[in-house]
Amino acid sequence: MLLLSILALANTDDTLAPSATEKFEVFHDISYNEFVQRGELHVLNDGTAQYQPIGLQDPPRLTETDSKHPDPSKYTVILRSLNGGAQFVLPVLRCRLVDDSKAEETFVIHTTENGDIFHIDYDAGNSANCQKTHGSVSSPVHTKALLRKRAVGPAPKLNPAAVIDMDTGKEHQPEPPKSFLAKYWYYIVP
Repeated sequence: MLLLSILALANTDDTLAPSATEKFEVFHDISYNEFVQRGELHVLNDGTAQYQPIGLQDPPRLTETDSKHPDPSKYTVILRSLNGGAQFVLPVLRCRLVDDSKAEETFVIHTTENGDIFHIDYDAGNSANCQKTHGSVSSPVHTKALLRKRAVGPAPKLNPAAVIDMDTGKEHQPEPPKSFLAKYWYYIVP
């Protein structure tokens, strides 16, 4: 009996850990059209996102058929879904990572109310580095992953549309209310 209760307790501890609803392989652009996997991005059931570096000696690479590098002036990160879903190509100016030993990257994952991913933003480096004329590009060192649910903003109060008089071109003013005598004079006069 004691053994069964311990097993049941151990099983409930595993179910409390959040599981990933969506997993992405994160490929960084190390040189022109050469992408190397640096980590995985996990979107968890508890409404958070985590980045996990893979730390392999010989990490997986994307082939030329898997990636299309649009612009050599951009540092590109590709997120490829492990669940067979979408592939996101996330470029940032390459100059933002010049000589930046503390480069930080941020993934912002935008989801619907149901938790479906509809957009991913990516930011890395510092825009002040673009003032430098030369230097080597360093890969981001620190990574943050944020999850944002789509929020519906407040509805503005709108005034009714103005009616323009076609003859004068001015705003049509409503007629002032008429008095009782002006409305019903024909009933009073015999």
